[in-house]
Amino acid sequence: MEANDAKREESMQKVRLWEVISDTELQEIPSSQINLEERLEDWLATDISVLDPNLLVIGRQVPTDFGGTIDLLCLDTAGDTVVVELKKGRTPRDVTAQALDYASWVRDLSHEHLTSIAEDYLSDSDSLDSAFQERFEEPLPDELNLGHRSLIVAESMDSSTERIVRYLSSMNVPINVATIQHFKDKAGRSMLAQVYLIEPEEAEAKSRATSKRANRGTVSGLQALADTNGIGELYARMRSGVRGTLSASPYMNRVWYQVRLDDGGVRTVLIVNAIADEEKDGMGFTAHADRLKDLMGIEFETLRTWLPPNSYEHDLSGWAGSSKYDKRGTRGFVGFFQSTEEVDRFVNALRSTTNLTSMTS
Repeated sequence: MEANDAKREESMQKVRLWEVISDTELQEIPSSQINLEERLEDWLATDISVLDPNLLVIGRQVPTDFGGTIDLLCLDTAGDTVVVELKKGRTPRDVTAQALDYASWVRDLSHEHLTSIAEDYLSDSDSLDSAFQERFEEPLPDELNLGHRSLIVAESMDSSTERIVRYLSSMNVPINVATIQHFKDKAGRSMLAQVYLIEPEEAEAKSRATSKRANRGTVSGLQALADTNGIGELYARMRSGVRGTLSASPYMNRVWYQVRLDDGGVRTVLIVNAIADEEKDGMGFTAHADRLKDLMGIEFETLRTWLPPNSYEHDLSGWAGSSKYDKRGTRGFVGFFQSTEEVDRFVNALRSTTNLTSMTS
């Protein structure tokens, strides 16, 4: 029985890779054990995009007031904190409890404390403001750490860890597990493969739902903001028009419109701003064309005809969310709705599509 349990646990979250030799031949690339956890921290500190391109490392081996040290402390694009804790041979209960313990300390870190941690870690010539700007091409938010989450990283995941983390996640505790596995082909080239237990976008949504930011924005509350900014009617038409087709999740000054999947997860396909752009005089948006095609069957060129004439194609490789979609070549559109006719044309076309098999009722 114990042998069977061990074999089942080893197979969990297992990734297999193949090299395409020809149109008719595939060659599997074997996985390779290399004491990965001993090297992961160095790799992740050098390039955290192995986990998520929307993270910035601001601290390594950060001491807490409780006596422990956080392997890696990060900020995401919203300025929220992310605790990255490597398993490093610890038992599932130990590493999960440790991640939660660190999260309880991180949640109350002030802007000044985070800046101090970052200054100790970053190079002498690099401030947190400049590092954030360089990483995300956006200024550092005025308020940091309004939300936080934990990410456990390991070479493999056992059933106990999966059970604990899934339970915590179901209770809206923002925690996730990423497994990173090593492969080596016949030419000796090393490769890494990554897979999450819970889709990153779903984990981030839980973080937003439990954050200090959660009470600062509602879909109806953003209506008042849109009214103040002169785009209230456009915002209201979009909000009512997509109701029943897409779900809405407010985040800061934007609404993230999402497709809900059969497994209960969500995928954001459209972001609408509640603050008007003075130069464009309209309601800004970003549409994830690849997701709209994958999830709703809407072709790229068809989507282009639904959107305002000012829309332009945009690379969404840095789109926050599931790593499945965070890759080069991810396509989308950016633009502005400037009239109710443009909003109505878009929502009517969206509602008329019949390929909604990936959505729940």
